[in-house]
Amino acid sequence: MKEIVVAIDGSEGSEAAIQEAIQLASAVGAQLTFAYVRKPPSSLLGSPYYECHLARDLGWARAQVDAALDRAREASLEARGEVLEGNPVDEILSFADNSRADLIVMGSRGHGALAGALLGSVSSGVVQHANVPVLVAKQTAPPARRAA
Repeated sequence: MKEIVVAIDGSEGSEAAIQEAIQLASAVGAQLTFAYVRKPPSSLLGSPYYECHLARDLGWARAQVDAALDRAREASLEARGEVLEGNPVDEILSFADNSRADLIVMGSRGHGALAGALLGSVSSGVVQHANVPVLVAKQTAPPARRAA
């Protein structure tokens, strides 16, 4: 395994994906590529709102990628990051194919079976259509609180 694409979005599920990908890449000596897919803002917002929204979204996306890159570098891993724009499922699949990824790692939002079936999800779309294996990392549940 040489190339692992990690789909990130700043969610708790994304954190789990980063953690899993770093552990796996460390074990097999793979390179990581963190990919953040953002949906383009509507041009109906008009100027200057469109530009402000775009700048804010790009800044957030870049911050998520940079944070993931920092974590990979702390683990002494080779990594790169990309900010993509479009439909998340399509962009992740296309990017993984173009990168010749051996594996896609992504988080799960944990909607559950019924909500996932009704809402659809990025992770299920990627799993169904990917040409390579997909590891869906579940976010860890917070520790149970003890009654005093």
